Formats: sequence, C-alpha cells, structure tokens
Amino acid sequence: MKIEDDLVKDAHVLLHPIRYRIVELLVEKPMHINLISKVMGEERRLVSYHLLALEECGFVKSKYEISESPKSKGKAIRKYWVTDKVEGVIAEIKNKL
Repeated sequence: MKIEDDLVKDAHVLLHPIRYRIVELLVEKPMHINLISKVMGEERRLVSYHLLALEECGFVKSKYEISESPKSKGKAIRKYWVTDKVEGVIAEIKNKL
C-alpha cells in the first residue's frame, strides 16, 4: 500500500497543470526561472513556487552556473532540469490505468 500512496502523492504533485507545463518545458532543455516564466506567461513568483514543489519531490534538480548571456554575463543563475523520476512516475500512472 505504501508504494501506491507514494504514487498518488507523486501524481498529485506532477499532474498539477502549471507544474506539468514546467516539466514539459524542462524535458526539452534545462532553463532558468526567468525563461520558464516568460515562455509560460506566468509570474516568476508563481513559477518559483511550483519549481520548489517539483524539486522537493525529486522531479526537478537545479544548480547555479555563471551566465554567458550578454544581459547577465558573469552573474550566477540557477538552471533547472527534470530527473528520471518524471518518466518513471508517468510510466507507473499509465500502467495503473
């Protein structure tokens, strides 16, 4: 029963519409929060909240790196990317359906 409880919790986190859109974007390539919020047309604050939820559950990881972009050259920016857990949970959900 514990495994199914975990799957329900993971599905609840992952399948939230905004979080799922974030994951879809990050599957394509790692991104900085400003780019994610711009592409989604959502406030940075809202995106940050959902990224934190995804990271706490292990769907997303992040690290700081030095920016090479002309606007923010030399600044530390945080890049986000998806983990293998996303694919695993989606496969489990499909398997249960």
